[in-house]
Amino acid sequence: MKNNLTFRIVSALVAVVILVLAVYYGRETGIYLMALFCVFRGSFEMARLFFQDPYPKFAKPFLVGLSLTIFSVITFENFQSMAGIFIVLAFVLIAVVGIVFHRQFKEVEDVLSFATKCMMGIVYTCYLPATVVWITQTNQGIEWFLCLLLVVFAGDIGAYLFGSLFGKTKIAPLLSPKKSLQGGIGGLLFSALAAVGFSYFVPNTPIFVLFFVGLFGGLLGQVGDFFESLIKRVAGVKDSGSIMPGHGGVLDRLDGVLLAAPLFYVISHYYSL
Repeated sequence: MKNNLTFRIVSALVAVVILVLAVYYGRETGIYLMALFCVFRGSFEMARLFFQDPYPKFAKPFLVGLSLTIFSVITFENFQSMAGIFIVLAFVLIAVVGIVFHRQFKEVEDVLSFATKCMMGIVYTCYLPATVVWITQTNQGIEWFLCLLLVVFAGDIGAYLFGSLFGKTKIAPLLSPKKSLQGGIGGLLFSALAAVGFSYFVPNTPIFVLFFVGLFGGLLGQVGDFFESLIKRVAGVKDSGSIMPGHGGVLDRLDGVLLAAPLFYVISHYYSL
């Protein structure tokens, strides 16, 4: 138990150091490269969760390749407004692939399941990370990106502290046995306070807006955590991957950030005009 905790602390510190260096020296480019890595690794983890037997072997590399391709295109500033068109094109391509290779699927339902899972995978591991990059392309984008991380991670800390001290009422014990209603409320409180405390760095944004951004951003972060737990439970695995010792995979660590990112993109875009 002690060794596992040590691994978790050390790996978390390493991840924080890499993040700080990437943001400090790389700025938008550093964040983009981290997001690109998360798309690659995240789509690989998602494909492994989704496409177990009896799916054909090409399903996993297809999802990874499609996610990387679309992400690379829609994160160009000139193509950002065409993101909706690319998701339609992705659906058409998925449908074509399903039709062409239909003989490799055992049942007709498997083809439909393949198409549905591919679309969900693209939204989860391509479009949500793209919103993180879009945040950095707004005015004060770096500040809003850091605010996003602060709100989600503060929510994790608050949920852990309140859950450890006061946690009695379980929210969804089948999905996450340790998460309690009291912990969830504590997480929302910490997220809201973290956003308000960030007001110095985004002075053009009213305090009450930051409060609600923190509150709903923290809520979305918790939804992302539960949703990832749901996917893993259905897939019958404990972690989505093992990219970080003691922390699981990329999706395990960034599920809350991914779900909260669209909200922060909308707010950062509106208050950066």
